[in-house]
Amino acid sequence: MKNIKTKINTLAVVSLGLFATSCSEDNFLKQESPTNPPTETAITNEKTLEIAVKGLYNLMQTNSDGSQNSYGALIPTLNELLGDNGFVSLRNSNRFSATRQPTLTFFVRQSGDIQTLWNSLYKIIANANYIISKEGTISDDITTEEQTPQNLFAQAHLVRAMCYHTLVSFFSDKVGGANQNLGVPIALKYDPSQMLPRSSVQAVYDQIKKDLDAAQAINEVNQAYAGDPSTKTKLLGKAALDMMYSRYYLSIKDYANANVYSQKVLDNNKYSLLTLGQVAGFFTSEQQPETIFELEYTSNDQPGANDGITATWYSGGRYRQNFATRAFYDQYSATDVRKAAWYSLTGVGSPSITTFPDVPKPVDVKKYTSPDQDIIIFRKTEAVFNQLEALYYTDPASALTKLVAWVKTYRDPAYVFAGTGTALLDEILKQKNMEFFLEGFRYTDLKRNGRGFTNPQTTVTLNPGMKEFQAFPVPLQEQNANPNIQQYPGY
Repeated sequence: MKNIKTKINTLAVVSLGLFATSCSEDNFLKQESPTNPPTETAITNEKTLEIAVKGLYNLMQTNSDGSQNSYGALIPTLNELLGDNGFVSLRNSNRFSATRQPTLTFFVRQSGDIQTLWNSLYKIIANANYIISKEGTISDDITTEEQTPQNLFAQAHLVRAMCYHTLVSFFSDKVGGANQNLGVPIALKYDPSQMLPRSSVQAVYDQIKKDLDAAQAINEVNQAYAGDPSTKTKLLGKAALDMMYSRYYLSIKDYANANVYSQKVLDNNKYSLLTLGQVAGFFTSEQQPETIFELEYTSNDQPGANDGITATWYSGGRYRQNFATRAFYDQYSATDVRKAAWYSLTGVGSPSITTFPDVPKPVDVKKYTSPDQDIIIFRKTEAVFNQLEALYYTDPASALTKLVAWVKTYRDPAYVFAGTGTALLDEILKQKNMEFFLEGFRYTDLKRNGRGFTNPQTTVTLNPGMKEFQAFPVPLQEQNANPNIQQYPGY
């Protein structure tokens, strides 16, 4: 985080990949023995509570060795490479190369990426658990700026809800799908000895709802430091909470409430939708009015050339190997402002991507081009698509009208579409991916809606009847450490 010199250090615990905050009132860099619980004096006042909550945001980033990797790079990467519109070039560093294999060799218990995702999310949860355990014990410090203990604890609850939502989205089948008894373990307290079994999918979503409800004290707009408006998008606030509610309700198929909470975000005048004329400069300038929450990176706080999202995705990055498919690029019409703004057929650097051995040739993604560029987690336009998906299931005529109006107004003045039935759902999801490619949605969107696919570049095929489409395997390391956890059938 910007201007934050002290960060939360963590201690590994074998079961569940759990980690606990280790800190003292003045120094959050002190390490405890891995067998000891966090010190009781770690969070003693509002100042240390605030530092601990900021530590959660640090843990959501990708660090310099890639061992902590979730929202900052790994989640958006997997959503595209495991979907139908992204691929790893034949010219690659071996990173993520298993995702391009039609034999589905990525989906194995030994996958380092799956292990990293599991560990990283449970590490964030463990730190959130420790923070939440102090709820009710910290008094308000009237000398501090606009934060309060209630708001800080609300942020911790929202972070925990986000992590459990991501875990159950990847490691379990959708609501109503196969093996509903196999959600993910629900850890709510620090206990190094616990070896938790998997809770049901319903129980995990119930816990997500409890955390969202517990986050109601969150600020309308987080302006944690008076006179510094740049903090507005760096901390989770009311709009982010409403967006998470809309994601949650879509996941449990409560489309009426998904519509309600999407509309709450759209009605929030603290943020404004990205317009036709703002598309070209959106990813090149931070603090945009469209952005609700983003992970901050600076020159002093970045993942480095090997591990950030630009390392593999941008043609100017070190490995320049992950790309959009030409079939995806060709979905954009010549009048769609996103086409030239966010994608390139030539890229930058040497050798040119036009010389790569892939057929068709790769399409460069220009959203993230610098390692210290902030990674967007919530932006207002997502509420448009959450609402469209909800309306597809409850009022498809309205969904069609709103879809056409939004695309024509905000992205492509020449846009025409009149499809119905599943063609309308596919168009909603297609337009969402055209808007949010590499922002963390495609694979889980397809899975949630039961839309199988074949990637035109790699020929990887997934459908709802396949275990690989239903759930990731529990990592082998976790199975070895925790005898109480059940593997997903087929792995």
